Amino acid sequence: MIFLRIISITIFLCFFSSVAFSQECSILKNSFFTYKKDSKDVLIEFKGNQYIEYHQKKKYYIKSKIEWISDCEYYLEIQESTLPNFPFKKGSKLHTIITKVKRRKVYYTSSIAGRTWEGKMTKKKN
Repeated sequence: MIFLRIISITIFLCFFSSVAFSQECSILKNSFFTYKKDSKDVLIEFKGNQYIEYHQKKKYYIKSKIEWISDCEYYLEIQESTLPNFPFKKGSKLHTIITKVKRRKVYYTSSIAGRTWEGKMTKKKN
């Protein structure tokens, strides 16, 4: 009887922790974030199925379509870019997995065209 109770509690905790993690990732949707590139802020907008990165105070942008796999995983398909020397073409797909959410910080692993890197973005205050 005790064994069954322990199994039930373990299953409940595993389910609860995965649901809690999933809910944390939902902060991405319809929000603004920033990250640093070459010590400059890059503004990111998640809006519906659209993702836009604004560089150099909105002088340049990269627009992509988002395909959400889950709250913690998505693909970006590049649609348009005005960023000089941008190495990826329209239709290129970037894959991102959120690895941790801690308060307003979102940690992730992204990959595109054989390149993989880890990063961090910070949710902007409303």
